[in-house]
Amino acid sequence: MDIALKYKIVEKIIQSNDDNILNEINSLLGLSENDFWSDLPTPIQRAIDKAKNQLDQGEGIPHEEVMAKIKSRFLNK
Repeated sequence: MDIALKYKIVEKIIQSNDDNILNEINSLLGLSENDFWSDLPTPIQRAIDKAKNQLDQGEGIPHEEVMAKIKSRFLNK
């Protein structure tokens, strides 16, 4: 990669005040010290934990079955 392009990218990052862009760059480069889990709202964390427990107890639907239903519903029309 051209060094001039790198400097242009760095300059744009420094000048940016857009938190969304900076957060995306942070995630893209793996600079975040926090795990995304702590950023999720508590109800979402609980729902994920519940789903994981259901899967551990064999209550889930196999991926292949879900994909077959999706394909038959949306691709065969």
